[in-house]
Amino acid sequence: MKCPKLIVTCPHGKEERAIEEIMDILISRDLNVQCCVTRFPGVLMVFTSMDSLEAAKLLYTKPSSFIFRITPVFECVEADLKKIVEVCLKLAKQYMKPNCKFHVDCTRRGRRVSSSLEVERKVGEAIIQSLNCIVDFKNPDFIVKVEIVGDIAGISILKHFELFKKKAKPR
Repeated sequence: MKCPKLIVTCPHGKEERAIEEIMDILISRDLNVQCCVTRFPGVLMVFTSMDSLEAAKLLYTKPSSFIFRITPVFECVEADLKKIVEVCLKLAKQYMKPNCKFHVDCTRRGRRVSSSLEVERKVGEAIIQSLNCIVDFKNPDFIVKVEIVGDIAGISILKHFELFKKKAKPR
């Protein structure tokens, strides 16, 4: 399974234009960057040798018209609930401190897991049990981001300022 460093959303039907923007921005830092459409309209995967947060920040700070949301991916796993929980817990232990505030945000595309809510609950329970953290939706220290795209789950542990959303306006 090839793991993307970024999952990017764009307007439906504008995937090729968004790919052009992504390639134009990232090619200066990685000549081997690749971007591909998924079977889900408006969802792209970016493969690069760059650090995922560095690549996300670069895309976010450069002008673009077709890039909406940029999600860095720290690790990928098969879209299976048990495996997702395991990797989320491993990353939480690596990035989060005990007793911190967090919440889990899962976006599910495809049917490999039964629901985003179930993923959020199971991952949240595991982190609470292991790190004694507190769920806080309004002011979290960390956001556990799970992006399920078909058979792959991209997982990251982000701070609120590492959620990259653009207000893109198609030309």
